[in-house]
Amino acid sequence: MKQYLADSPEAVARVLAMTMITDARLDDRELEAMDRLDLYRLLGLDKAAFSVVVRDYCDDLVAAGSADGRVDLLDRERIDAVADAVVDPRKRIGTAQMVLAIMKADGLLHDAELTLFRYVLTRWGLSLEDIRRAAA
Repeated sequence: MKQYLADSPEAVARVLAMTMITDARLDDRELEAMDRLDLYRLLGLDKAAFSVVVRDYCDDLVAAGSADGRVDLLDRERIDAVADAVVDPRKRIGTAQMVLAIMKADGLLHDAELTLFRYVLTRWGLSLEDIRRAAA
């Protein structure tokens, strides 16, 4: 699995990519939200660099698939590896805020996205209240 330096823009982008792919599709509205909310600038990556991170994440998913081509999009070991690359508490909160914005972009909160989000927040020791306070 592709590894990035801890707290790098690519490590944060990989968390976003994981979120976007967790419902088994990349929705154009999620990418539009990236533009509208200026998330590329907040990440410190341009669209092309973000696309590379998304592609690399998808390649890792395919490589991890079973013999019949199935991929567990909520594999905890993979989620842990991706989430653990964001270490700084402020980056974790900022990443969680971006994840929420992306999750809401298509107007639906998918069960897989919510499961992933809750799991990552727990892993990071964060609550929704922590994210709300940071946004205030």
